[in-house]
Formats: sequence, structure tokens, C-alpha cells
Amino acid sequence: MTLTRRLSVLAAVTALSASAACGSSQPKPKVATLQTPGAGGTTSARASGASHPEARPRERLDMTPEEQDALWATYNRCLDQNGLSKFKPKGGAGSGPKAVRVDPKVEAKAEAACKNKEPLPPWQYDTANPESLDFIHKLVRCLRNKGVRYVEETPAGPGEDRNAISFGGKNNDRASISKGLNLTPVCEKELSVGGGHK
Repeated sequence: MTLTRRLSVLAAVTALSASAACGSSQPKPKVATLQTPGAGGTTSARASGASHPEARPRERLDMTPEEQDALWATYNRCLDQNGLSKFKPKGGAGSGPKAVRVDPKVEAKAEAACKNKEPLPPWQYDTANPESLDFIHKLVRCLRNKGVRYVEETPAGPGEDRNAISFGGKNNDRASISKGLNLTPVCEKELSVGGGHK
């Protein structure tokens, strides 16, 4: 996941690194990623997760990979303590060396027990933010203006809490993936500060 990781995944972007490198969508809800609230006129209360009664921690666009890893480490530790193998990490920059089969009942129980520790995506990518899709649209336009040829909007699917972007197109164009991952933090910063690329 280290897209932002800087990039997955960056964030969308490191959160993406492994996914984006394959041309798949960026940071999913359990993927780490990027910057402090600021784009789209969001308030700090909303961006901090105040709209979520469980007060889950929230990723920010300006987080370092180390900060993202620390945020996800708390969640992964909780999963481990509740029977979900530490070899099946979620989010953050790291990833397990091998896939481990887990009893779906154990997984569901662990995820339910740790839900309040699972980081929310950055507010700009959160489906609860009514301006998120507009942010994603502007982000894609910014990246295209900077020469990223294959980059697409990837709205969240049912049950997902993160809108995202994907690089590479159907042929996994390496130049688009590499350039996209490098330029995503730049465009995010530009949009957060100036709200440009309308």
C-alpha cells in the first residue's frame, strides 16, 4: 500500500502502490493515503471524523508513510488480538509475505471488534463527503494536465467508504502508473491549497 507511500496510496496513492502498479484502483478503504482537510471547503470537525459516531481515526493527505503505518498498526494489532492473523495486514504501507486462509466467521468477528480502530480514508476521498467526487474529478484533471495519460476516476463500490483513482488503463501503462503515483501528492496539495483545476 504505499501509494502515497509515497505512494499507496501515495494515497490514493500508496494506498495504492501495489494496486496502482497493477492498474487497479487506488486506495480502498483499507488502504492508506493522504492529506489534511482543506479541499472543497470541508470543516476540520467533519474531516476529523466527527460525522462518524464511533470516532474512528482518519488518514490525512499530508501523512508520512511512518504516520500511516502507525495508524494502521493499532488496527492490525487489534485484529491480531481478536484472532485475525498478523500475516494478513490491512492498510498501511506494509503487506504480508503470504496469503493466509482465515475462517470468515473469525474475520467478521475480529473486524467488528476493531471497527472503531479502523482508519477512515482522508476526508477528500471519503464517500461521506458530498464533495469527494468533485475532488476526485479535479484530481484526475490535474494529473492529465501534468501528462499522466491513463488515469481514471474510481468511485466507491457498495459498502466501500473511499472514492479513488486508478492508473495505467487496461494495458497497465507503466509510464502512467509511475508518473501518476509521483504526481498525485503534488495535485492533492494544489487542490487543497487553491482548489484549482475546476
